[in-house]
Amino acid sequence: MAAEQATDHARQADHLAHADRSASTPASASADTSDTSDTTDMDVYDLVILGGGIAGLSVALNLPAAMTVALVTKATLGESNTRYAQGGLAAPVGLDDDPELQLRDTLGAGAGLVDEHATRSMLTEAREAVAWLVAQGTQFDERHSDHMTPSVDHSSSNDPLHELATRYDLTLEAAHSRRRVLHAHGDATGAEIERALVESARQRVGATIYERALAVNLIVQDGVCAGVEVWDGAQMRRLLGRRGVALANGGAGRLWLRTSNPAGATADGMALAWRAGAALADVEFAQFHPTVLVAPDEAQGGEPFLVSEAVRGEGAYLRNAAGERFMPRYHADAELAPRDVVARAILSEMLAEGVPCAWLDLRHLAADEVRARFPTISAACRRNGLDLARDLIPVAPAAHYFMGGVAVDTWARTTLPRLYAVGEVACTGVHGANRLASNSLLEGLVFGRRLARHLASDATDDLNVWPTQPVLPGAVTPTDATIIPAMQSGAPIASAARQAIQRTLWEYVSLRRTHDGLTSALHDVRAIAANDPDHPYDPETANMALVAQLVTQAALARTESRGAHYRSDYPDRDAARDGRHTLLQASLAEAVNAAKSEEARYVHA
Repeated sequence: MAAEQATDHARQADHLAHADRSASTPASASADTSDTSDTTDMDVYDLVILGGGIAGLSVALNLPAAMTVALVTKATLGESNTRYAQGGLAAPVGLDDDPELQLRDTLGAGAGLVDEHATRSMLTEAREAVAWLVAQGTQFDERHSDHMTPSVDHSSSNDPLHELATRYDLTLEAAHSRRRVLHAHGDATGAEIERALVESARQRVGATIYERALAVNLIVQDGVCAGVEVWDGAQMRRLLGRRGVALANGGAGRLWLRTSNPAGATADGMALAWRAGAALADVEFAQFHPTVLVAPDEAQGGEPFLVSEAVRGEGAYLRNAAGERFMPRYHADAELAPRDVVARAILSEMLAEGVPCAWLDLRHLAADEVRARFPTISAACRRNGLDLARDLIPVAPAAHYFMGGVAVDTWARTTLPRLYAVGEVACTGVHGANRLASNSLLEGLVFGRRLARHLASDATDDLNVWPTQPVLPGAVTPTDATIIPAMQSGAPIASAARQAIQRTLWEYVSLRRTHDGLTSALHDVRAIAANDPDHPYDPETANMALVAQLVTQAALARTESRGAHYRSDYPDRDAARDGRHTLLQASLAEAVNAAKSEEARYVHA
């Protein structure tokens, strides 16, 4: 571990030497603005974890048993983006696979922005991490029928890694060169992983679970993250962490009008981190899943439903309104091209034909096998009057996964001492500009376990060697004009403001972007953020208004097209920006002003 951390420190020094602009260390207590005189509860733990998906639970369950943990989730434990992950978990566990092959595929999908050091850290630990997941009770689908990978006798080996390679069915997804995606119950992988980990978490001695509790502000004392203020619907609690706070509270899909994400994906973790002075990275890179079901009732508020990448991996075609299979015109890998390519191809066909969707076609595949392999998707289709195996399935892109996030090193350390981040809320650099399908569950799992290992060693708590600048190399984008919205815990949901943010980002900051559109969007979201202090937003809407500004500013700063970030006015990739990340970090003066702004504008319930 010490050697790997030394490598991180060396990378940080090298990257800072080539940085386009250094960022100042933020002011202390930049988010500790609440009057807590009426707080009725204050508790101290070894670690406070915000979020209950695969990343946060992997941290909690890999810590030494003697360490006390607060698990905070704003819904019930188990309601997270992890639960909705259908396709599976990609890991180099097959007999014909190895970490170098998955690294190659990840680098290819990531469009020149994947951090190779972080990705190697993830992939070299992948097999052991998946074996641990199985030991926790996760039941991946086994090889048992003709449509699955041919069965291999695994009875002769007691090696759990050999068993991974021979017992479990592995499927293929877009941009993978091997069948390496583990799945559960066909297309309910995330739900099965969440079931197993939640069951273990509820039995963990020393874990206190706070459900329906919203993290409002990080507590920063003398430049160190000391805890978090949490609103439980009736009172503000202060949860202090001796070893700090771990953000594991997901992404930001709800910034867009059309998304596959659950209602809780409102950019809370990024907003908490930025207000406290931690650096963000690559927030312009939001992945739009190409195939999200266009339900008949969507216009009346029906929720879009994800149709997994694995459907195309098993042989589904994409057709336009003329019935043409169009993907071969866009990429040599056709339907298995990287997600950004497929999503923009679908959009191009929709715009050319003036239609609201394209169509997935599985009619050439064996109907019984389709329904058996994808029971969750089949059920969703039936609810909408469709047969997955016999009908053309209407699909269109939707915001799905956030590649950017809170900048971290390979031990999940942010630039704010004792603040950590794992999972979708973090930016490790492993996804680059375009996430390889099914790499996200693996990232949350591996880096969650790495953080637990880091915290298990007292020697690693030396704040003198904390990486207070991002280890990812790149330019710091100014955020001086960012507006901190007024907010109030317990305020009613500001639906009109949310919808305005979502419409603006969907129109101007989605699959195709231009300078004029982004400039218009930034003007609009700043106006939304500048709400009247006498009419404060609820914290989630305030978080959305804040992060929407940061996403748009980052998109304006990246004057090229790369992966999920496509600029019509800069349609080409700039080779000079390979490996150069967009960094956002409040300057010293800006952090102080943010703190003063919150002191003046934060309204207490």
